Amino acid sequence: MTSSHDKFRGCILGAVLGDVAGAVVEAESPGFIAKTFASVGDILATDTVPEFQGPPWQVGRFTDDTQMMLCVAEWLLEDDSHSPEILLSRFARAYEPWRRYGTGTEAIFRAYSQHPRAWRELSTVMFSAGSYGNGSAMRVAPVGLAYANDLRALISLAMESSRTTHSHSNAYQACVLQSLAVAIATKTSAFSPDMFLSPLRAGLAHFADLLQDTTRFACALDIVEQGLRAGLPCIEMASMLGTGVAAYESVPMALYCFLRHPESYERVIHEAIFIGGDTDTIASMAGAISGAFLGRQAIPAQWLGAIREQPYSPSAIEALADRLWAKFGSK
Repeated sequence: MTSSHDKFRGCILGAVLGDVAGAVVEAESPGFIAKTFASVGDILATDTVPEFQGPPWQVGRFTDDTQMMLCVAEWLLEDDSHSPEILLSRFARAYEPWRRYGTGTEAIFRAYSQHPRAWRELSTVMFSAGSYGNGSAMRVAPVGLAYANDLRALISLAMESSRTTHSHSNAYQACVLQSLAVAIATKTSAFSPDMFLSPLRAGLAHFADLLQDTTRFACALDIVEQGLRAGLPCIEMASMLGTGVAAYESVPMALYCFLRHPESYERVIHEAIFIGGDTDTIASMAGAISGAFLGRQAIPAQWLGAIREQPYSPSAIEALADRLWAKFGSK
């Protein structure tokens, strides 16, 4: 049986590695990816790839997905009040434009630097109803680890972590679903699709009770269940669920990649990347769930060796996961 300690490590490292590998082919089509690369190992063995603008992208670097997830982890460790204002300040200090931040998030950081006291209103600076992109769900995994045994706190903190930049109801729902999936994976070593789908549907009920429209995610979970029963491959499900930046596409798609291949972290990441689209985020979210379920031992050492980051080397990221486990793992 995989220990909870190993699961914490697996979740954080699994998310980072999914981001690192997926970033190489972000926004590319499945056809292009399959034509250019034979495997995830092949992707990670590449030195650089052309960037959308600016210098080539160095393979082994992570994107805003990981940068903000690490901020969430450090926020949980260092701010016992769990103030969203403090989290937003941490995001803004860590901001590096070249890590491919979304335009809405960048606009919030610029506005925050000029109007820090207005932080509560900044999430609507670009979108009047708030963003429903996947930018908050992609970073929420540490909340699922920390509050796996406290559903009320998990829902509350998932939403608080989101509202700094993504305040649309669909973004809140996505954060709760992703953190719940991580929590379930952390708590169990047994597997059945219903062990995940039933609690996720129950999580959506929280929003239905608040009279929020949960149709998009409820329908997506139904499609996930139907696809699993039919044994449909991830590439076929991608045309049904979507692989875009909208949270109601990428969160269910990441979940399907894991549920379709719960026995193999490597296969989960392969599928999450070779379906194309928002590959770094889908692979990061799927990798977080798979890593939490299977533990660090399931992640290939050779893949981890491809991460080229300082100060957040694989050993430093693992140390951060250890700190999370020391604080929250026994709760």
